[in-house]
Parts: sequence; C-alpha cells; structure tokens
Amino acid sequence: MKKLLGLLLTAVMLLCASTAQAGLTDIKFGQSQIADSQWNVNACLNTTTCQIYSKQPGTMYRIPWYNGQWSWQPGQYVKFALTGNSTNPYEGKVYNSNGTLAGTIGTGHIVNMGPDYFFFVGNDNNTGQLFSGSSGMSNTAGVSWTGTLNPTVAQADAYATSNYSTTPLAPGQTAVVAPPAPAGPVMKPIYVGSANLSVAGITPTSYNSPGGEGAANAFDNNPYTKYLNFDKNNAGVTIKLNQGRVVSGFKLTTANDFPGRDPTSYKLYGSNDGVHWTLIKADTLSLTDSRYTVSGLIDVGNTSAYFYYFIYFPTTKSGTGCGLNCDSMQIGDITYYYDENNLTSSTDQTGGGTIANPGTAGAAVSGENTLCCGGSAVAFNANAGFASRVNNFANGGFGTVVWIEQIGSSNSISISQSGTDKNYFKYYASGNNNSMTASQTSSSSAATNYVEFSVTGSNNTTNITQQSTGGGKGVLAAVTQGSNSITVQQKDSGNHYLELNLSGGSKTVNVLQQGSAAHMANINLSGGTTAITTTQSGATQQFYSITHNCATSSCAAITVTQGQ
Repeated sequence: MKKLLGLLLTAVMLLCASTAQAGLTDIKFGQSQIADSQWNVNACLNTTTCQIYSKQPGTMYRIPWYNGQWSWQPGQYVKFALTGNSTNPYEGKVYNSNGTLAGTIGTGHIVNMGPDYFFFVGNDNNTGQLFSGSSGMSNTAGVSWTGTLNPTVAQADAYATSNYSTTPLAPGQTAVVAPPAPAGPVMKPIYVGSANLSVAGITPTSYNSPGGEGAANAFDNNPYTKYLNFDKNNAGVTIKLNQGRVVSGFKLTTANDFPGRDPTSYKLYGSNDGVHWTLIKADTLSLTDSRYTVSGLIDVGNTSAYFYYFIYFPTTKSGTGCGLNCDSMQIGDITYYYDENNLTSSTDQTGGGTIANPGTAGAAVSGENTLCCGGSAVAFNANAGFASRVNNFANGGFGTVVWIEQIGSSNSISISQSGTDKNYFKYYASGNNNSMTASQTSSSSAATNYVEFSVTGSNNTTNITQQSTGGGKGVLAAVTQGSNSITVQQKDSGNHYLELNLSGGSKTVNVLQQGSAAHMANINLSGGTTAITTTQSGATQQFYSITHNCATSSCAAITVTQGQ
C-alpha cells in the first residue's frame, strides 16, 4: 500500500439505489484485477487526469490503511455493495471461494480512471485501491488515465455495465482475468542480411568446393547460386546467428544441375558454444527433381534456442542422369525459420569465438554417439574384415613376424621391420611408464604391413610408423586406462587402415594417413577426455568414424583434417 500524501477531492455522490441493479455491484474482482499503487494527488485533485506511478498486481489492503493489509487466500474475490451513504456509497467486501463473507476492505467512493481502471477511495480520503475491470494489472510505470473524477452511482454503474462484464458469476467462482490469447506464430526466414535475425558466421565441414560455390551461397537468399561440396559424405555447414533463437524448421531450394547431387537425408544439430552439440532431428528428404524449386517447410520440432546450427547431409540421390558427376552434394539455399513471437533466446557461450562443427576442434555431440563421420565408404569397404585378415596372416607362418609380451613398468621397446616381404608385429604391454616404437618399411607393392597391439596401464607411449611404396598398411589396437600417448603414421601409397579402441582418461592420439589409395580410421572412445588429431591427405578415398558417448563420459576434443 502506498499512502496518499494529500487528500483526494471529497466527492458527494448521489445514491441511486433504484438504478443500481447492475454494474459494479455485480462484478467479482480476482487477485489479478487489484493492485497497490502510487499516483499524483495534485493531478487527481485538480484535473480529470490521474498519473499512476506504479502498480503491484495482486496486492489488496484494508481501507483506511490503519486497519492493516489484507492477506489473499486461494479463491477469494472482492465485490462491491451499496452502503446507502451518499458520501461513501460503496463498500468493498471480500468473499471466500465458497461464497461466504470473509470481511470488508472498507467503504468509500469511486474515482473513474478511464475505460478499464478506477480507484476505490477510502472514507478517510487518504487511502485507496486500484481496480481493473477486465485486463488485469501489470507493473507498467508512468501511465495516465483520464476520466470523470466524481461519478454518481448511476454513472459508475453505467460505466461498469458498458465496459465490464456484469453477468453474475456462479457462487464461489473467482473473477480471475484470463490471460490474452498468445499471438499466433509468425514464421520468419533466416539468411545473411535478413531483418532482426541474421547469419553472423558460416563454416563448412570441408572446403572442397569449386570457386564461387562455397557454403555461403546456401544462405544468401539467392536460388541461382549454390553450395557444392565434392566431399559428398562429409557435406555440411554450421551457421552462427546474431542472437540465439528457436529454429523450428527449414526449407531447401534445389540447385541448377544434376538432381543426383541433391541430398536425401539430413541431421540438424544445435549448440550455444560451438563445442557441445545436441542432435535436434535426423530424417530423410524428398526433394523434387525440378530445379530452383523450394521445398515445403520441414518441421524439426525444436523448442530450444541455440546460437549455432549445424546441418549435415549424409546421403544424396546419386545415379540420376549425372554419372560420375554424382560425386558431390549440392543445394541452392538452406533457409531456417523461427517464430518471431517466440522470444525464447540463448547466450553465445563462446564469447564471440570461432564456429566449429560436430567432429572438428573440440566438438562433441549429445543425443547420439557418433561425433562425426566423413569421406567415402569405399575406403571402409576396401578394408572390411581387416581383423580376420590380420589374424590369418599372423598365423600363416610366412613373412616377418615379431611377437612381444611386455609385463612391468618403465620398459623401452624398439622394433624395425623392412625389406620387400610382408611384416607383422604384435605387441602386448601391461604396466606403467613404458615406451614402444615400431617402424615398418618396404619397397614392394606386394608388401603388407600390419601392427596389432594392446596396452594396459598408465603413462605409456606408443609410436608406430608404416611406410612403403605400395601394399596395404594396417593397425589394430586397444589401449586402456589413462594418461597414454599414441602416435600412428601410415605413409605413401597403398591402402591405410586404423582401428583403435580407447578407454580411460587423459589420452593423446595423433593419426596421420598420407598417400594415394584409400584411408580409413575407425576410433572408438570411452572414458575420460581424449585429445585426438586425425589427418588424412593425398588420397581420393578417405573415411573416418569417431564414436564417443558424451552422455556417459567426458566428451573428447577432436581435430579432423581431410584433404586431397
């Protein structure tokens, strides 16, 4: 309650009981329709405009103030009754939800404040209470209402009858004002330069695009430019918005050339730090073969606000009249949509840092186990059944074969295999602070180099180099426990294959697959944070798969580089 600092004008109101069969005496006011207030006393005394300085919804008090503040109880409401007194003709009564009388807030008269608000001024002319007939209260400050200062009872009833609902409510029903109906969704597009919400940054999964056909073309709101990526199984792009909002759907525009390059599936992720990603939705796509055609709105069911959105296209149509040209993914435009009336927002937790994609530096995904996959499945298929081939080769009794079982700590092992024959090295270590270095080199296209190793313990260092002018190179490995360092280098021509299973925390892994033919890296992670750097270059067929369950263990820091 804010006590008035002066007297309100004493009003003499005429009692017209015969005409007061409706109006204020029929209205029940609920908690949201009553408010404490402060107002400009002088303005109310001398003009028909009263300035309201503040409103505190739901605060009801007794009149005069010395009677004390009234404490609301669930379901209570206020009604006005006629007193028969010409000076203070109204009495405010408080009722319980069952309709029984709980007490009175006082007697007084009405100061009309306009089409929806009025003051119930106490009989001491020094205290009052603000009421709203229909719209309820808010904390808006500095609002004026202009109306009749001293209406008669008839005028007050006529005012109430014409502006408020005067239909008597059921016994015990409270007059809680229904909130205004929410505004319907107003879907707005997002692209570079779009109003209010715009694209502030763009990062593709790879930069294997022709000149003038990079990822930025997908967000320029121009269907006649396109994003073309020759890494068809690694085609995706992250955008950063200028503010975090709820993207609930998107549209795709087909590009100019071969329909076989159109995507047939997608995965959409959201993030607020460019590091930890949530899978929003993964689904198939059915784009028309017609060119420069906009799809319908694809609803992704998202209700969370993100600053970063990453979309990945795992598959394309292929084989639709483009032959060898179906080696890529293309799209004319990717247009995200958000509801302008949904003000849910988020904060950029990177502090304006760089954008990452799931599977690149520091990225991790919740909602699915696979952080990222990229490249061509040809490389993977070429090495299918690798583990069984290693075992068959090792047990065949031919080639250069070394088996080492190391138990204990602080040991150092160095192995070098070279020549034109096939090389196989199997290493088992159990202990801590051990060091193993293995080198396999050959100069024959018939030579095949395999390493199989298992390390159990902590603070162990493993370095493997396979280098030859031909033949295949493969590593099959398992490393458990923490604080281990693993480096694998597979160089020169010939297929390269790595299968690495890691558990335990605080490991460092560096993988280099370099040279012509196919590269394949399959890394399975569990346990604590692992820093992994994987580089594949110099080959037309490159594939990596890195899995990590972020829901059950710390997420990994991943850096993947693929290049021609």
